[in-house]
Amino acid sequence: MKSHFAKFAAVLLTTAFLGAGWMYANGQYYGNDRYDNQRYSERGRWSRNLTVRAGTPIDVRLDTRLATDDNSVGDSWSGVVARDVISPSGRRVLIPAGTPVEGVVTVAEQGRSGVKGRMDLAMRSISMNGDYRRLNASTEPIIDGSKQAKKIGAVVGGAAAGGLLGHAVGGDKGGILGGLLGGLAGYGATRHSGRTVTVREGTVITFTTTTDMLAYR
Repeated sequence: MKSHFAKFAAVLLTTAFLGAGWMYANGQYYGNDRYDNQRYSERGRWSRNLTVRAGTPIDVRLDTRLATDDNSVGDSWSGVVARDVISPSGRRVLIPAGTPVEGVVTVAEQGRSGVKGRMDLAMRSISMNGDYRRLNASTEPIIDGSKQAKKIGAVVGGAAAGGLLGHAVGGDKGGILGGLLGGLAGYGATRHSGRTVTVREGTVITFTTTTDMLAYR
């Protein structure tokens, strides 16, 4: 009886020991979530078996100035991820801030009589561990006077540009004066070439993925 009890106790102890060892090892590899994830990403290892799902928002800071009077459909742009992309559980970093991305202009329409200026952008690839991968993502159209244009601070026509210049030079009064002068310039430009939608370098735009992508190499 004692022999059977001793064997049973030994099995329990062995099982507990192995389980504790597995949990410790698992915690060392996956624990502390984003911090361990960041450490392993710096060493060339990304989150294991994690996927960036379609519908995931990604904030991108543009490295390129884009404008409807300078750019055409198919022109490329570049940027970096502005904030960490976190897993749905909130425990892992899928894509760290600073990750390079590339995309294209899909619509570039200069404003004219009866038609508002518009620019559409799409993300096409992302660089993870130096390896560019396909990642399709889109954003809301940037249209003259739209909420999206105001949200990201897109400059449309001469009045907005003049206002920005006026604030930089002379505060509120300068902003008003700059806006008026810019409006006159914008009116003249509109008569000849239409209203231009400009997205400045450094602008942060939220893209939404349309395809899945594995977040490990």
